Amino acid sequence: MKRVVFQLILLLIPLCTTAQGNLPLLRLPIIELLQYQVQKGKRRVAPYLFSKYGLRQIPVDLVTDSTQQLWGWHVTPNMDFEPSKQAFYRIFAKKDNSSLAIVDNCAGVMQIVFWNKEYYHVFTTELFSHGYQLQQMKPASNILRFQRENSSVIADVTIWADMYVLEFHN
Repeated sequence: MKRVVFQLILLLIPLCTTAQGNLPLLRLPIIELLQYQVQKGKRRVAPYLFSKYGLRQIPVDLVTDSTQQLWGWHVTPNMDFEPSKQAFYRIFAKKDNSSLAIVDNCAGVMQIVFWNKEYYHVFTTELFSHGYQLQQMKPASNILRFQRENSSVIADVTIWADMYVLEFHN
């Protein structure tokens, strides 16, 4: 009887973590993000790269600039967003620990917004594995810059108390 109860508890653990909002992280390979950023500079872009990973495109009527695309995974609108006082990426609020959003300027910067520190660990580990190094000079005290020799793409991680923003720019 104890054995059956123990097995039942083991089977229920994944259901409990999902109910608490502890969903698995969205798998978004850094190498594809880097390649996408390089391709944007050459004007050869796969327009729906993010949909193959399960992100949904957010309607364009929320975007003031027609060159921007918004993508989201388990995000909601931030009801406290004040465009005149906050950066545009603050338009998103998380639903759970797997939440992730993308602000993609088709002609330039791509920002990945997330709230879970595990995403930070995954992204920085992958950057290191692809030859990126953390630079000593920081653009600001809360920004970590990652660069790779002979690469045009720079990755900046902005760390806020409530969120992280990974930004790719050339």
